Amino acid sequence: MPLQLANPLLLILIPVLLGYPTAAGKAAEADEEHLSSFWMRQAQDQLCERLARTKDFIGDSRRAKNVVMFLGDGLSVTTLTAARILKGQRRGGSGEEAQLAVERFPFAGLSKTYCVDEQTPDSACTATAYLGGVKTRSGTVGQSASGERVESVLQWAQRAGKATGVVTTTRLTDASPAGAYAHVRRRGEELEIARQLVEEEPGRKLHVILGGGLGKFADERRDGKDLLSQWREDHPGGCYARTLKELRNCTADTETNGSLLGIFSDSHMSYHLAASKEQPRLCEMAAAAIERLEQRSQEDGGSGYFAFIEGGRIDHGHHETRVGYALDEMLEFDAAVETVLGMTDPRETLLVVTADHSHTLSMAGYARRGTPILGMDIQQRDLDGVPYSTLNYAIGKWQSLDKEGRRESPGKTLSPTSYTPSYIHGRKGVHSGEDVAVFAMGPQSHLFGGVMEQNLLPHLMGYAACLGSGVTVCSQDKDQNRDTDADPDSSDSDSS
Repeated sequence: MPLQLANPLLLILIPVLLGYPTAAGKAAEADEEHLSSFWMRQAQDQLCERLARTKDFIGDSRRAKNVVMFLGDGLSVTTLTAARILKGQRRGGSGEEAQLAVERFPFAGLSKTYCVDEQTPDSACTATAYLGGVKTRSGTVGQSASGERVESVLQWAQRAGKATGVVTTTRLTDASPAGAYAHVRRRGEELEIARQLVEEEPGRKLHVILGGGLGKFADERRDGKDLLSQWREDHPGGCYARTLKELRNCTADTETNGSLLGIFSDSHMSYHLAASKEQPRLCEMAAAAIERLEQRSQEDGGSGYFAFIEGGRIDHGHHETRVGYALDEMLEFDAAVETVLGMTDPRETLLVVTADHSHTLSMAGYARRGTPILGMDIQQRDLDGVPYSTLNYAIGKWQSLDKEGRRESPGKTLSPTSYTPSYIHGRKGVHSGEDVAVFAMGPQSHLFGGVMEQNLLPHLMGYAACLGSGVTVCSQDKDQNRDTDADPDSSDSDSS
């Protein structure tokens, strides 16, 4: 008689006995993922596993005095490759042989970007992961899926006495920078996010705040709050800038080293290709931030700093499916990384460069070397003999079609600022769910290799800089010293 007819109870018991996940077990695990403790414990377990895996061939015991985290919003691997080629072609080369700043980083890995409830994430749940160490629901900032408040690594840094700063080319209240200081269920609550930046910790203790989004602090408010005046009152020695000239005046004033606030547009800052000369570039904001944070650190006894620097409009160029804008914003991001590399010492500063999520940009076909990356290769043709561009989007707002709805060559309309063809017609370009790159240089940077969960990143930075309540290089040193003191065989008497 078949087993399932002889004893139906065995059908229930066998999966349990063999260790297979049951429906009840899967449901319990899903519920656990809603809690901060699940992700914090998971990240700490992964950190300890990573330490064990690397201890035999890496002898890095250095502590990171400073940490600079760069975030390229929407910076897919295809974007990295295409931007590298564009960088080289702008300099007169074929392009493929060019080098981005991150290519000098000695360690690289991949980050898994999914949310608790989404295969393909948004910038809110990812910010909570790479800054707070907890994966959460799509659209949620600084909270677990069950609504618990999640502290960011910048708050860990402030508790350790470090100077902290946030720099972005988006609104300061947009999802990515908000992950550094805000706690809201819905990322669209930007008026509340602005209030938290000015009134609550860790926002009000940030020493540098540079970006866009003036409307959220002033004109768009309906609660009667003047957050700019409030910031000035709370930071009597601070400096407020609205233009590049004012930013330079703030950094040139060496008499005081108060907090620095710069808001350079009513909403997102303009794309670099469309910006006026009054708007600072990302590399200029990054330089101002590092200079001010370094000065503040010295005043505080050399305690160090933590800076979060975002190239946020890479993502917006992709959403518009204007790859020329996206790649130019990536090269602005590259210039910022290059600038900070020249201002910091890799022996004491950990630099981490990554993305929150990917985009559907593809680089396909068999274009010859040196083909203009933003142009056409007429040798590439579909089965109907119609040429196509090397760069395309899977989903976007523009398809190159004739009046009968047939695909036609985009060559006559393609330009560095035009729409880029897409295969599927959508209202805008969308995110994609594949892993994103992570690059690291400096103390403990070897830990950033391989494939990792995105929420592991702040724990790795915390380990390197002795931040947060988890295991750190400092706590490991103490444990090793205790073990040495307790072991008489390891004393100096053996060598006498």
